[in-house]
Amino acid sequence: MKDPYVYEGTNILKNKFNIKDEKELDELESAFVGLAIVSLKRSDFKINSIQDVLKIHNKLFSKVYDWAGKPRTIDIFKRESILGDKSIDYVFASYIDIALDELNTEFKVINWNKLNPKEKVDKICYFVSEFWHIHPFREGNTRTTAMMLYYLIKKAGLHINTDFLLKNGYYFRNALALSCLYSSSKPEYLLGIVKDSVTLKNIDENKYQTIEGIDVSKYAYQNHTVEKLKTIKKPKDWKKKEGLI
Repeated sequence: MKDPYVYEGTNILKNKFNIKDEKELDELESAFVGLAIVSLKRSDFKINSIQDVLKIHNKLFSKVYDWAGKPRTIDIFKRESILGDKSIDYVFASYIDIALDELNTEFKVINWNKLNPKEKVDKICYFVSEFWHIHPFREGNTRTTAMMLYYLIKKAGLHINTDFLLKNGYYFRNALALSCLYSSSKPEYLLGIVKDSVTLKNIDENKYQTIEGIDVSKYAYQNHTVEKLKTIKKPKDWKKKEGLI
């Protein structure tokens, strides 16, 4: 199956600058995303629905990609070293809109004022994990999810130390992956780092250097692929995971 998002014969995403060198594109993308994050944080942007998270993606990537803020049109897979090179079972492209609507239905009934801080963190981790599991975009899902986390923390009336979260970004990404395994999910890693990023109390400096015995500094980015990995069986339908609420 051909990937309409990349230049033929490459893994390089089609972009507005027609850059076909992966390193050059990564550097340009990072620069624009960095500027967009600063601009977003200075704005009065708020998340009032799950659909607003798509706007975050658009703001982060619209300078580089025509499809910024738009759900992907193909099924994707990505090897995860934390999962023994298996891939998360992301939602089918044809089901993304429905999955987002279902998640939004849950989101709209939350009364953040009636929750204590622990309950707020639990709920936020649930929505962040579910959104990342849907993986609605061809690229940029984790960075968008990190910004989603930032705005949900603000919405809940809490404060998050973004420097701490950025410093432990590889751990955060692996924690997201481990939280998206259906009945075998391990949400404690995501809950732990989000709780610590909010409280910053009694944090062991070595705590976030490894996850499941794997050195997070050795995390190597893997490109998404449209080819089904032989080790993965796709679910017949989107099912909610257990363990986060």
